[in-house]
Amino acid sequence: MPMMAAAVEMLRCAPNAELIWASPRELLNVIQADTLGCHVLTATKDILIKLGLLGKSLSDYSLETVRMFHSDARASGFRL
Repeated sequence: MPMMAAAVEMLRCAPNAELIWASPRELLNVIQADTLGCHVLTATKDILIKLGLLGKSLSDYSLETVRMFHSDARASGFRL
């Protein structure tokens, strides 16, 4: 991220130029790009879907994940 911060600074003297953050790999990169002031962000559909997780309670998200694994395990039919 330090390189992106430096790029934002370099573009301050070029008001017609825009900085592009291409293909963020994780949701954190979207937040970082916004915080740094990137003008354009390209993202996959998977990243865009995850935007709905921002602000979600970590306890709720964790519980949903555990329930999903439990449901998948029961659906598999395996017994221990």
